[in-house]
Amino acid sequence: MKKLFLASIFAILITLSLSAITSYALDPKYETIKVGLSYGSSAKSQVTVSSVGGFNVGYMSGSTFINAGYGFSEVTLNIAPCSATSIYVNGTAYDLPADNFALAPLNAQVNIDGTVYRGGVEFVPDANGKLTVINFVNINDYIAGVVGKEMSPSWNIEALKAQAVCARSYAIRTWNKHSSYGFNLCSTQDCQAYMGMSGETDSTVRAAAETRDQLLMYGGSVAEALYSSSCGGSTAHARNVWGNDVAYLKAIQDPYDQYTNNPRASWTVTLTRADIQSKLASKSIYIGDVTDFRVTRTDEFGRTCEVTIYGTAGTHVLTNDKTRSFFNLYSQNYTITPSGSPYEYAQAQQAMIDVVARHSGGTSPVGTAVAKSSQSTAALGDNYYIKDSHGTTLHTAPVPVAPSYGSDSYVINGAGWGHGLGLCQYGAKGMADQGFDYVSILKFYYPGTDVR
Repeated sequence: MKKLFLASIFAILITLSLSAITSYALDPKYETIKVGLSYGSSAKSQVTVSSVGGFNVGYMSGSTFINAGYGFSEVTLNIAPCSATSIYVNGTAYDLPADNFALAPLNAQVNIDGTVYRGGVEFVPDANGKLTVINFVNINDYIAGVVGKEMSPSWNIEALKAQAVCARSYAIRTWNKHSSYGFNLCSTQDCQAYMGMSGETDSTVRAAAETRDQLLMYGGSVAEALYSSSCGGSTAHARNVWGNDVAYLKAIQDPYDQYTNNPRASWTVTLTRADIQSKLASKSIYIGDVTDFRVTRTDEFGRTCEVTIYGTAGTHVLTNDKTRSFFNLYSQNYTITPSGSPYEYAQAQQAMIDVVARHSGGTSPVGTAVAKSSQSTAALGDNYYIKDSHGTTLHTAPVPVAPSYGSDSYVINGAGWGHGLGLCQYGAKGMADQGFDYVSILKFYYPGTDVR
């Protein structure tokens, strides 16, 4: 095995910035961001990298590239794991000087499995014999790439600048989100969408440059600058998504989301009773046979905060973000309308429900009850068993009352796309097109914040 020759042990911070961008003034620890491209279940057995002019070789100490004093002149390298302490480069094994192996391209651009990134690439062998692949890159280059993946580069520059401030603020606020894997943020929408230079255009580079250093602040802290595609006419209260209040993430009426040619302004989904029953079963939730499905609470602008699913053996209540995620809906901004043939509960069951009181000496029938809103069952009193098409289940009195009428299917008419917290991207476009600058846009969507 060849040993890495550590002739040069001093730290060399690789500064790989866009030519249009001047010096970077945030805390130096944020100058280079490490973005996980492949890790965990997506870790690689082999990676192909290439760069015109070849590579310097070394390793990463935090976000700093340590030069090993030699390099590869080859344009293309095939990288594969060898062991916990070594790595294959074009079939030859090299010892790792630390727990990773890093390549800094001489021309500041690297092609990683077909996608071109600015900065360099780090490889970390994992416990499963695969490689975690990390792009280390100047944060302004990263922001320029994110803006072009999270928002259309053709949009008004003021909207793009608002997005750039949000992306930078989000990155710094969540800097250690994936520190357990050895990087800061991932490259998917679990963090922020990023695919290197494929997200860059002149407009996104300009947006990153013209907002350099700028962050969305609330008091003395970086704000959680969340954003989503479209809010459908109003943003959301954090408490109605997460369950807790955040001062600057509150529901506001948003007329600007309607001014753009927004393909996500409205949507329709139809769920049958069988669909609802199947989803409940997949989550091991039993409420008997589904009898109705309703929005039971909204915020002041009509965004859904609570949905109740009624069944012959009880109810299941969805609150906050579950009202969107449980059925994979596009937003919480929707209504539910019964559709198809109405049915009366007892007819749908084709049988009465047998109700049996529980006594210390066993069980004995106390009669039958049809679970209709028009019939009182409170006199049953004690705990009881109910028997329906799914069998016998213990419940607590009074007998759950199912609605008298439901439907075979339900039409969900919605507006917007995403969680609805903070910046509405289509609304930001609408504001920019009407002449608002990026600071005004940010202050509208995050009340009480400052850009500095």
